[in-house]
Amino acid sequence: MRKSIILPSACALSAVLASGCAASGDSEQPEPAFVGMPNPFIEVSDLKGAAELAGFPVSFEGACSGKSVIRVIKGSLAEIICLKGDDELYRVRKGAGTDDVSGHYNDYQRKEERKDSGGRTLTLKGNDGKSWSLASWQDGNFSYSVSPARPIGTAELLSLAEKLR
Repeated sequence: MRKSIILPSACALSAVLASGCAASGDSEQPEPAFVGMPNPFIEVSDLKGAAELAGFPVSFEGACSGKSVIRVIKGSLAEIICLKGDDELYRVRKGAGTDDVSGHYNDYQRKEERKDSGGRTLTLKGNDGKSWSLASWQDGNFSYSVSPARPIGTAELLSLAEKLR
């Protein structure tokens, strides 16, 4: 008789304890916080500040007729984003070294090399026969790129590139 009372009592006690643990929240784990790569860019107010942080001269005078955002990856890259209102017109980059600094990893249908008025050889990339989405080049120990928000013609792209030193 004792066995018949003890077994059901033990089962009931186990059920109560199990439900109590689940209700107390001990079994729930907090969700881990999202961990991603931090933004490497530091926004600066002018080209002088960009040059100081980048560690090399940055010149792009007169290319942005309106508002611009100037950002730097310390010791490595300077980027100027030219805006019309809140809309991006184009961005230019100058980076230390000879690697591509454009940030573009697209496969373009068309690629041509052109010389600017200073004799630098620029690689132009685009997807139609009339306009370009990217110009990139190396000059000495630096790499450069100009990428318009919308494809533009050859003359306009070369004109922008010539302002970047």
